[in-house]
Amino acid sequence: MAQPADRPAARDSRAGWFDLHTSELREPETVCPLFNAGMGLSEAASYLDDSGRPVGVWFDRFSDGRGFTLARHLRQAARHAGPLLADGHLIPDQADYLRRCGFSHVRIAADHAAQWRRSLALAPPAMQHVLTNRRERERRDSAGRV
Repeated sequence: MAQPADRPAARDSRAGWFDLHTSELREPETVCPLFNAGMGLSEAASYLDDSGRPVGVWFDRFSDGRGFTLARHLRQAARHAGPLLADGHLIPDQADYLRRCGFSHVRIAADHAAQWRRSLALAPPAMQHVLTNRRERERRDSAGRV
């Protein structure tokens, strides 16, 4: 499986998984396949199974948006329903977008949890529900709903 080349060998023991929906920090280590954000969409989907086990996405740089695209693809096209974990170079300002793209957790240092909670609290609510594909939009329009 594609592992990032510059992934740290030893993890900071103060790091944990921050839940993007409940804003709780969990300490236990989660072992899961870790896809590099640059991995091809079809290649990543080929590693998934129906077990619902956690899958991680590694971000080499916080400015690299390919991890967000990969997360959307895993949730929508590949229909991954299990936990989707973000790891690597991420900043609290990305918390809401991580959640909107389908991530359930992000690995952070324990002393940064307050910053991540604040970023989620400041995130504006979604203004509208976006239908995922053209067929759903046409079906809704033909049913007479606005």
